[in-house]
Amino acid sequence: MIDFSNMSISRFGFAIALAVYLGLLFAEYLRPGFVSNMMNAHLMWIVIGGFGICELVVDSPLAMEQKRSRISLLGSILAGILLALIIWHFGSLFGDMRLFFALAVGILPSVLLK
Repeated sequence: MIDFSNMSISRFGFAIALAVYLGLLFAEYLRPGFVSNMMNAHLMWIVIGGFGICELVVDSPLAMEQKRSRISLLGSILAGILLALIIWHFGSLFGDMRLFFALAVGILPSVLLK
């Protein structure tokens, strides 16, 4: 279970925005046109990126080593996004599993960092 009491506002906003984005993508996957007829779900990346940058920039009592690990985590997340977009673009041969394969490849750099 996630403990929300010790989480900063920017980290909480990042987690919620990411969860909403993934939920919208899943709803669009289950019913094509359900989300895309009303809005572009990919605009959530503006909110996600804003909260992510705010979390990195805001001064906190963290040691320099922890800030370096956050920057490396941000790099692995950006690499994961890039890999997921590449797999999504060239993954038409995977058919219906393209979304799940792209998500798995996108999560891989962050998992390997830990």
